[in-house]
Amino acid sequence: MIQINLKKILLKPNILAILEQLQEQLKIEISICDTENNYLLGQDNSAFTYQRPIEIEGQVLCWLQSIDEKAEIIRNILNFTLQQEFEKKSLAKEILEKYEEINLFYDLSSKISTCLKVEEVVQVIYKEVKKLINVDYISVILVNSITGELETLITGRDKVTKKAADKNYLGIANYVLQSGNPEIINDVLTDQRYSPGTTQFRSLICAPLTIQNEIIGVINISHPETMTYTTSDLKLIVSLTSQIAAAIQTVQYYEQLKEYSQTLEQKVAERTLELENAKYELEKLATIDQLTQLANRRKFDEYLLYEWKRLKREKLPISLILCDVDYFKLYNDCNGHLRGDECLRKVAQVLQNTIRRPADLAVRYGGEEFAIVLSNTNGDGAIKVAQRIQMAIEDLKIFHPLSTVSQYVTISQGISSLFPTPTNYPEDLIKMADLGLYQAKNSGRNCYILNLLN
Repeated sequence: MIQINLKKILLKPNILAILEQLQEQLKIEISICDTENNYLLGQDNSAFTYQRPIEIEGQVLCWLQSIDEKAEIIRNILNFTLQQEFEKKSLAKEILEKYEEINLFYDLSSKISTCLKVEEVVQVIYKEVKKLINVDYISVILVNSITGELETLITGRDKVTKKAADKNYLGIANYVLQSGNPEIINDVLTDQRYSPGTTQFRSLICAPLTIQNEIIGVINISHPETMTYTTSDLKLIVSLTSQIAAAIQTVQYYEQLKEYSQTLEQKVAERTLELENAKYELEKLATIDQLTQLANRRKFDEYLLYEWKRLKREKLPISLILCDVDYFKLYNDCNGHLRGDECLRKVAQVLQNTIRRPADLAVRYGGEEFAIVLSNTNGDGAIKVAQRIQMAIEDLKIFHPLSTVSQYVTISQGISSLFPTPTNYPEDLIKMADLGLYQAKNSGRNCYILNLLN
């Protein structure tokens, strides 16, 4: 099992920030301890009744504790994050092991260490052996380690050809492949194991290619005429087979490594995309209200400050609407929290549908209170938006039996509008809108009040 430093991962600034944001967003507190009850994050709390494991491939790495089942969201995110760390380390370990194997096999062969293809190895073998033995053709028959099928590479003079091989037609080569014993035959016509119809040759030296007692194929040294190959020739070929086999396996590993590297690059790209998607989801969790799917208070603070600075540079106005569902607590008490949640979702949808420009932002400000940031909008423009909201809420016709304003759900709105300057601040815009909302409630509710800084 790949070892992961949990504490190091959990204390990464970005992970800590995400965990803190999620705890703030979900309004819960968590602690994380390892399997030996050492606390990696937070501390022991007897009030924490929720305890779930964080696992990788069935092995428990640590425990997440909290007082609320909403901590399952954080647990899922941590599970995903640790799984990514584990997979990255696993991939790195695998590629390191492959790299070490390649280095080992390259050291075993000096003359043919520059070959990158089996065909190149066979060509080098042909040229080198021809210096020592009278040979016309060399063929290498290899066993595919995955499929078990045979493949023949034949070289003569300048060209290497490749074709599939059938055991039924290999004759002497098949015998060597099965027995592991080298053979020298100066006239194959006198040997009953010879299979006519294959490559035409009369004399043959055939030896197994072995790596760690495993036969990976055979090498045939042949000539179309009868020759007087000797046992010395046979011993020479046999002495070369370990080097030949090592070289062939080396380039096979190289080709596998190339393929593996391409696969690794693809996996890295996929993991990167997954991480980017996870980052997007985390950012969404941190800035989106889960009930209404509007921006949350944290997003509101960031966006208002950003727009304030932008509009101050451009010398353009900004407006803010704070609105509150009238007598929402009574609605909740009368109809229950589920109906109350549904009411808030419908109001939120009205606000989202009412704003028409990309720079405007609808926010769940807190509880039954909402906010709308209107960029490059003056007081008159903000009033028009408030009027559309008022009418759209009325059109919902959500029955509210305990409201003293209407038989349906209504909202009160406070509006403020400013030109950002060096002498005023976003807090001024919020205070003015909040005062307008207070005045709207004191004026009988189901209305809006524009509060301008004089």
